Amino acid sequence: MDTKTQELVNRVIEAHGGLENAGKFNTFKLHAKIGGAIWAIKGHQNALSDVEFVGFLKEQKGSWKHLFQHGYSSTFEPEKVALYDTQGLLLEELVAPRESFQQHSVETPWSRSQLIYFSSYATWNYATAPFNFLVPGVEINRLEDWNEQGETLQRIEVFYPEGFATHSKRQVFYFDLNGLLVRHDYWPEVLGGSSATQIVEDHKNYDGIITGTKRNIYVLNDEDNTYQTDLVLVSIDILDVNFQ
Repeated sequence: MDTKTQELVNRVIEAHGGLENAGKFNTFKLHAKIGGAIWAIKGHQNALSDVEFVGFLKEQKGSWKHLFQHGYSSTFEPEKVALYDTQGLLLEELVAPRESFQQHSVETPWSRSQLIYFSSYATWNYATAPFNFLVPGVEINRLEDWNEQGETLQRIEVFYPEGFATHSKRQVFYFDLNGLLVRHDYWPEVLGGSSATQIVEDHKNYDGIITGTKRNIYVLNDEDNTYQTDLVLVSIDILDVNFQ
């Protein structure tokens, strides 16, 4: 990583709360309402309409509460997900979940376990960025600044290592001049590599960590790097976050 890239990464991490503060915590818990068109397309409308997610900060691991229906819960690790009923009894599980998405497109229906995998790794990644830039094996390049409707955004290109559960190996993050994450582009492999961008707004401070609480995901036009807001693939409204 060259000096200018390192300086931007350092400034971005500091703007979101800093390494020293983030290092004090082991887990995060967020309460969110998650909607958008993708869930109905996948056969699970309103599956995440009022949910809680607990994630570990030092490893890719987490769990949902109240997905699919109130009282249900799930567990997530990159190589295994499971769904439990209101009594804690196992309903289904999926080992090596990534492999189950081969040949998938945006329109391909999902099992409940596949939805757990997608929503878990995605939420973990969203909640831990930009701190997950420091995961061993990550490669980072600084790209040219981008003009977003008259606003100058600084961009970082991130390559995540093999075995890391995320949308795509390559992702692009955009930061405003205060160092806050305001846009995030990726190409979800589990959706056939389709292009998407997440717009991040309404940043709030939770236990000294700054995160965007309103997130809408749209179809990205790779040809000119623009997006249309008429179709919201996923909407995420974060109501509360607690770090421990």
